[in-house]
Amino acid sequence: MTNTALQIPPTEGVRKIGVGEGEHFDVADSRFTWKARAADTGYAFAIYELPLDPGKGVPLHSHPYAEVFYILDGRVDFMRLTDGQQDWVGCERGETLIVPPNAFHGFANRSGAPARLLSTANLLHQAFFDEASRPALATDRLPVSPPDMAELQRALGLAPKYNMFFAPPPASESTIATNDLSAD
Repeated sequence: MTNTALQIPPTEGVRKIGVGEGEHFDVADSRFTWKARAADTGYAFAIYELPLDPGKGVPLHSHPYAEVFYILDGRVDFMRLTDGQQDWVGCERGETLIVPPNAFHGFANRSGAPARLLSTANLLHQAFFDEASRPALATDRLPVSPPDMAELQRALGLAPKYNMFFAPPPASESTIATNDLSAD
């Protein structure tokens, strides 16, 4: 019996994404870069890079899929809920944080220096970013901070469509990072 299965040469489809390369996009006042989109990985996962200036972050939210964060530079503090209370976990360069499905989490650069991370995403997470974002070029000026509230409200309004749920901010703070910008 002969094997008639299609054999794909190992070099076909293999490509390199260099430093600063990838598909750039903005959500609110942050610039993301797709390093691998779901279509690049047979829809198994996607990877984005996110630089975080001091004070920037993503508010407390949950979604029904796992997410993994790897810190490339600096320090990023991750918020989780433990017994209904906010608990911060600091991660520095070379460290990884794993978020299981449905776990509330958020993150912020609460240090005084820039940070940068990689994160995994699945197709649903990517679809949210695709609809909520604006295309950008690496040379574009970064969005102003604080974000345009109409744009932020639009992104938050899209979240349930993609099974993402943002927790309302405590009355005393408007974003995850505003109350305490000092590192734990």
